[in-house]
Amino acid sequence: MKVEKLTLGFFQVNCYIVLADDSNFIIDPGAEATRIRLYLEKNGIKPDFILNTHGHYDHIGAVPVIADLYGINFFIHPYEEAIITDPLKNCSSFFGEYNLSLKTYNLIDDNDIKRFKKIGLEIFNTPGHTPGSIIIKAGNFLFTGDLLFRGSIGRTDLPGGSASDIRKSLEFLKEFDRELVVYPGHGPESSLGYEIETNCYLNGNF
Repeated sequence: MKVEKLTLGFFQVNCYIVLADDSNFIIDPGAEATRIRLYLEKNGIKPDFILNTHGHYDHIGAVPVIADLYGINFFIHPYEEAIITDPLKNCSSFFGEYNLSLKTYNLIDDNDIKRFKKIGLEIFNTPGHTPGSIIIKAGNFLFTGDLLFRGSIGRTDLPGGSASDIRKSLEFLKEFDRELVVYPGHGPESSLGYEIETNCYLNGNF
C-alpha cells in the first residue's frame, strides 16, 4: 500500500491518495479539484471511490467535482449527513464565496464496512470533532482526520463538536499498535507511539 499526500486550500487540508493492491481511493479531497485531477492524470491513477474522515467544508470542498469527474461514490459516516448537507454546520457559510451542500453521497453501512475490510480498510467512529468523525486504519497507516494531529488535536468548538466525546476517542486510540504511522487531516505525519508519549492531549499532561 502506498500513500501520496496533497496539501490543499486555504486551510491546508491533507488529501490522501491511497494506492492499494485491489483499489485506489481518495481521503478528504477538500479543495483544489483541478490540482487533484492533474496529479491523478500525471500518475495514471483512476480512483475507485472517495472516503471522508468527516464533513467540514475544508475536507469536502472538491468532492462534488472529483466524484462527478470519475463517476465514483463518496462515502461518509451516517452521523455526518446533517453536516455535509447544511452550509451552517459544515462551516462553508462562514466564508462569503462558499455555500456548500452535498446532494450525492453514500452513508457508510454494514455492507460497506465489510467491503472496505476486504480491501484492507477498517473504519472506526471517533466522535468529538464532529459526531460522525472516523479514523481509517489501512495496513500500517492510521488516517486520523481532525481527531489527532502531530502534537495537538482537533477543535471541539465547531457545530457538532464535543470535548467529552473527543477525550473518549483519544483514549480509544491507545488501543491501537503504537507503530502505526499517523496521517492527520492537517500538518505533518507522526507515529501513534510518539503521540501517546509526547502529545499532552494523549498523555494527560494538559
